[in-house]
Amino acid sequence: MRAGFVDELVSEGVEPWLEVPSVPPPGASASDARAPGVRGVLLSACDPAAAARACDELLPCGGLVAVPPPDPGYGAAAGLVAELGRANLLVALPATPAGLHTGARLLGEGTGVHTGPVCGLPAYGAVLDSWLSGLERAQDRGLDLAAIPSYAGVPIRELGGEAIGTARLLYARQDRTLGTERWRALAVDGARPQRLMWTSLGPGAAALPSLVGWGTAAALPGLAAVPRLHGDTLTTPGQPPLDRGRAGT
Repeated sequence: MRAGFVDELVSEGVEPWLEVPSVPPPGASASDARAPGVRGVLLSACDPAAAARACDELLPCGGLVAVPPPDPGYGAAAGLVAELGRANLLVALPATPAGLHTGARLLGEGTGVHTGPVCGLPAYGAVLDSWLSGLERAQDRGLDLAAIPSYAGVPIRELGGEAIGTARLLYARQDRTLGTERWRALAVDGARPQRLMWTSLGPGAAALPSLVGWGTAAALPGLAAVPRLHGDTLTTPGQPPLDRGRAGT
């Protein structure tokens, strides 16, 4: 890993994650997940034993682990939460009607959620609505909103040549959401903004320098070979972004 890379990401407001596919790529190391500053691990397969080990390993440093349930229905997701019983578990769900319904219910019960893949504005609008609905349910129950994380995964490799443009559109859409009364009513009770997470970055994460924006996350395929960053590349030039909770997100 290039010295100081994780610190660079954190200083730009980007949470570093480790993306773990079913077959780890060459150069990926289990120690990457324990590198100082790495926020969490995104698992691609439902392996409760591996998920439990990862949760236990990352809990002391505040790390999160996103795990997909066997299917996106609420019963399977709630069963996974009950089986693992880890406070740092996120349930990884698809951005489908079933996944969004399940996600809203889990968020309303205080369980964090990772939703994706999100490939465009219509899908992201539905994800944002599910997220806000879930937090509103949690608020009605008197839960600690600050303790309910949420991420929306955007698959960069799959979007091809449209990836950077799509990322900027989604980032701007998030800014608009954070300017609404609906969001402010949740933020006043401690809710944290949902983070866009760039996934499927590919070997070396070559696209990452074009995806730097405060309050985002990057699921890296490994930390052995990573690019140089060049500051915020998502905010429209000349237009300051909304406050994304820089002191607390």
